Amino acid sequence: MLLASMRSAKRPSLVLTIWTAALSAVLLVQQVNAQEDGSLRSGQYELFYSAFNSSFLQPETAVAINVKRAKNIALINLSVREHLADGSTKEVRAAAVKATAFNLVHKNTLEFQEVVEPGAIYYLAKFKINNDNEMIVINASITPEGSDKAIELEFRQQFYLN
Repeated sequence: MLLASMRSAKRPSLVLTIWTAALSAVLLVQQVNAQEDGSLRSGQYELFYSAFNSSFLQPETAVAINVKRAKNIALINLSVREHLADGSTKEVRAAAVKATAFNLVHKNTLEFQEVVEPGAIYYLAKFKINNDNEMIVINASITPEGSDKAIELEFRQQFYLN
């Protein structure tokens, strides 16, 4: 009888441990999914990001931002918005933008150009895609103007020569 009550006393902690592990896994998946959605919140700032083949650009857009449309050239697009106390957001310039793109063989430091449009400020950098069905890892760091803390980001993107 005493052994049975000791076993049942251990079960809640085992159940709690399993439940905690499951909850942690769900939260981790939600964090990964949040990054897959193309944005990352850090304090009052939100970093939006995307990477895509330059061949997806409309011809007039490519001309406007001075980018060649090609199946082996990709772009990364970064922008930051500040969340204000009233619930609205506003575009924010970056004091510093750094990033690298790498595959199994090459690692490239990216050079960004700032693009300013009404209601939007974003940063573009181009890089080469060397092979079809290539996985590129992008590490980026962007420091919003007026902040001393950089927002760090790493994401992977599969590219195809199309």
